[in-house]
Amino acid sequence: TQSVQPSAMSAAIFAFREYYTHEKRRLPPTSPMVEPIGFGGDQWPVFRSDAALTGIVEGRFPDSLALVWRFETADAVKSTPTASGGTVFISSMDGHLYAVDLATGQAQWRFEADSGLEASPLIADGVVYVGSERGTFYAIDAADGSKRWTFATRGKIIGAANTFQDVATGRRRIVFGGYDNYLYCLDAETGDRVWQQEAQSYINGAAAIADGAAVFGSCDGRLYIVPLDEPEQSRTVDIEAYMAASPAIEDGVIYAGNYEGLFQAARLEDGHILWQSRREGVPFVSSPAVSADRVLFGARDKTLYCLDRQDGAQIWTFSATAGIDSSPVVCGDKVIFGSNNGRLYVVGLNDGRERFSYALGGAVSAGPAVVGSTVLVGCEDGAVYAFRAAP
Repeated sequence: TQSVQPSAMSAAIFAFREYYTHEKRRLPPTSPMVEPIGFGGDQWPVFRSDAALTGIVEGRFPDSLALVWRFETADAVKSTPTASGGTVFISSMDGHLYAVDLATGQAQWRFEADSGLEASPLIADGVVYVGSERGTFYAIDAADGSKRWTFATRGKIIGAANTFQDVATGRRRIVFGGYDNYLYCLDAETGDRVWQQEAQSYINGAAAIADGAAVFGSCDGRLYIVPLDEPEQSRTVDIEAYMAASPAIEDGVIYAGNYEGLFQAARLEDGHILWQSRREGVPFVSSPAVSADRVLFGARDKTLYCLDRQDGAQIWTFSATAGIDSSPVVCGDKVIFGSNNGRLYVVGLNDGRERFSYALGGAVSAGPAVVGSTVLVGCEDGAVYAFRAAP
């Protein structure tokens, strides 16, 4: 092999430097920083984002996500986290309510309840409200985790609370149901009972509130429509079988599914059934998301369904490898939900095609929350995962 003489080597180095400097001058100027994708509002105060439980948030949702933090509890998280003021509130089956920083996932405080917390927390006026499996309903200061008051029921509470402002008094009210067959309305400040509505069986889900009424389902096969100013004038709509999910209300229409494969739309004003869609024997545990022209919900036949809001006609379906109890969220042109197979999915709203998925550490039975350009999802491995747009 012929060796390179020092003079030849020096000339080669000089030539490379000249070439590199010349090419560097030709590089275009650095492009300005791209504005980060923003999605979700600055708070997610209730189980499905709003009092009507529609599961809809604004923003341009990314095609891909990246995990930014993971917060561990000591037992399964079967509920949707809520968030306000930069703080995330997490219910865990370990019997604690956790307050966590939205930006970093660092713990701020924790509150110990008397038993497991399966219900999603509600945030209103600086107070967190949540019920326990032992039937105790708590009001907890959002700033420091101190207890404000409690209310005792006679059955477990697994559905989230909701809230409204009383027109006559201007006072905030808190509404929730449980396994003692009652929907309760309490004064938010004192915890005193204002009224209660009896069903004939368990109340699993949350009550949707819109247009002056609270609507909830029961295992007695009925939807209850309760006027907030005249609760004694409540009426029912037949949903044929027991109901584990929560309803949603949009434009004066109630959307709800039962545990035996019936999904229907009914008019809030008079309970008139507008349309029905059936999947015989398929349990619907997922609560619906209601967009401008579509309604979406998961099922235990491993399918996410997208139906036309006007007539219930099927637009598309998405198949997972396990049941979908998770309640979907619609943001922009994307649908976000989890599955009992342990994956978080993002699919297109228009076509139902998968855009992104991520394997978590256990089943995802709860719906995600989308807030502050962050996706929060609880998992039965005991953790809450936070995702943001992938770089």
